Amino acid sequence: MLKFHGKTGDTMADKNYLHTAYANSADGTDRFTTVYPKPNLLNGTKVHDIFKGTGTQNAGGTQRYTLDKNLKISDLKLSKYQDLVFEFDWKATGTNLSGYFLYQTQTYYKGTGVTISPTNTSGHVKNNFYNLPVTTDNSTIISIRQDNIPTTVTVEISNLMMYIVDYSPWIPSATEVTTADWPKFVGTYVDTNPVSSTEPSKYDWDEMKYRVYLDGVPVGGSKLLSFDLENLTSGTTYNVQVNQINGNDESDKSESVAFKTTLTK
Repeated sequence: MLKFHGKTGDTMADKNYLHTAYANSADGTDRFTTVYPKPNLLNGTKVHDIFKGTGTQNAGGTQRYTLDKNLKISDLKLSKYQDLVFEFDWKATGTNLSGYFLYQTQTYYKGTGVTISPTNTSGHVKNNFYNLPVTTDNSTIISIRQDNIPTTVTVEISNLMMYIVDYSPWIPSATEVTTADWPKFVGTYVDTNPVSSTEPSKYDWDEMKYRVYLDGVPVGGSKLLSFDLENLTSGTTYNVQVNQINGNDESDKSESVAFKTTLTK
């Protein structure tokens, strides 16, 4: 059975710090991250979207990327202090590389436009849709408005994710994610620096044996029969579950174990 060690806040007094990272390869270079990924907010983020230019000035009405058809922007209940973040990788191929495209909600035009050219054929775009009219915007899509992209050009959108405020490494939505999407290896090292290194070679890597869930959300994995739960809130009740990993197979989750944190005096 896994043993858990909980830490509240970020005021660790230890002189030595255990650093943990995750990846999909034994050397830590494939999708390296020190933040365990969590499912993205909306369904549809797993699918790569490919569209061809139409040669018209504005083809936004015919080229659309569809998110969860049952979810409206207004359902997100964003406050005026929250951003809806929308980001993706893009790549254009073909001949006569030119034109422009823009991601937007159906009724709210805001985002970073991309101008395609022979010297600009790929990149990463991050949009912050802030101050959305959340009470009136009932659209269920994010649309692509494309201007003057020739029919000889194909645009591929990949690694698309949509979330509110906080960052998570790319992972499909909760209903689309599979065992193969989660990190398969866990890396660790110990030193006196509280900041974790972003260099994979710094870590000792081993295949992950257990995945840990906090209140139903995956928060990390372990190769040992112990795991640290960090940044917990004092006086809060949490539920923990564990399952076992074997390659791309995983067991059912264990029975939930509840515990409540206490404030150290």
